[in-house]
Amino acid sequence: MIPVAFIEHQISGRLRLRVPTRRGDVPFFQRIVAALSKHPDIKELKATPLTGSILIRHSGPALAITAEAVAQGLFETKRHEPKTRPKQARPSATPPADPEMLDTIATGLCGLAFFQVAKGEAIGNAAENFWNAYGSHRILGRSGVAAGFALLGFFQLLRGQFRGSASSLLFYPLVTRHLAASDRAAGAIPGKSEAPNGAAAKTAEAEGAASNRANGTAACC
Repeated sequence: MIPVAFIEHQISGRLRLRVPTRRGDVPFFQRIVAALSKHPDIKELKATPLTGSILIRHSGPALAITAEAVAQGLFETKRHEPKTRPKQARPSATPPADPEMLDTIATGLCGLAFFQVAKGEAIGNAAENFWNAYGSHRILGRSGVAAGFALLGFFQLLRGQFRGSASSLLFYPLVTRHLAASDRAAGAIPGKSEAPNGAAAKTAEAEGAASNRANGTAACC
């Protein structure tokens, strides 16, 4: 099996090859110089055994010279395959939440809920209940819970308690727009195999954060 000479650089009239498997093999490169220097198209031939490099200046097509090298059993030429760098996952814009911290927050919110019940403030306004119904359906996937919150929302509407605090009413559309943008991003590149999974994960993460913020706001209002 003859050695492989990789094409390092090639322009019109100039060809640089490298034979990495024969680096330091002086007799091998001497044989190449002796054999190919007789080719009529070669103007200059220089070999450097230390680096395994061969520099050829020529007048005719380089293919004729490389074919002659193969015919004499000196080397065959190949092009370097492009090096592909491994894909690196992009860091998430939102740092991952600590599960223990989330459990602590959930416990605290439950405690606030019981406190509000003890004060006689068990039902929030209509806007809060409709928002909780949406979150139960969209994020938790609990249609029964969503229906319960929706009924509470209509009940509060009949009582005339339909508006929450200004901060809550401003926060709800912000989260809703963010979820809509995440949905659009999830379906933006249908032809890619990796993009939908990554976008879906990002959507789920955004929805989880939105749910925590929304529940915290509802409990405090």
